[in-house]
Amino acid sequence: MKDEEAFVEMTRLVGSFAVGAVAAQDFIGRYSNFYYYDALDGHEASSALQPEHMQRLGRAVELHRRIQEEVVNRISLDAGYSVEALKLAGRLGPSEAQELALRICAEVGIEAILSAIRAA
Repeated sequence: MKDEEAFVEMTRLVGSFAVGAVAAQDFIGRYSNFYYYDALDGHEASSALQPEHMQRLGRAVELHRRIQEEVVNRISLDAGYSVEALKLAGRLGPSEAQELALRICAEVGIEAILSAIRAA
């Protein structure tokens, strides 16, 4: 089973970034492609979540999938580009990434996710 401490730590990190308590550069460095690195996408059969754990951790996996795909994969930390140039390229600046992360956290219910992980 996946390390639940890592789920809690990374979920808290996402929440801290979403509310602006952690800067984008720090968030990207600490998050370190958690969704891919921990094979939450199931790309490594040996580390895939078992069905009994998926029920409890499935919402956390979905949160991290969305954060990875919609925020981390699209963020640009290069200050040399305008917001318009980033939008044209399909990228996000740090403030747009933080706003999107906040919306994702609200949509998936980050506090409920943390409670479910801790209840195990």
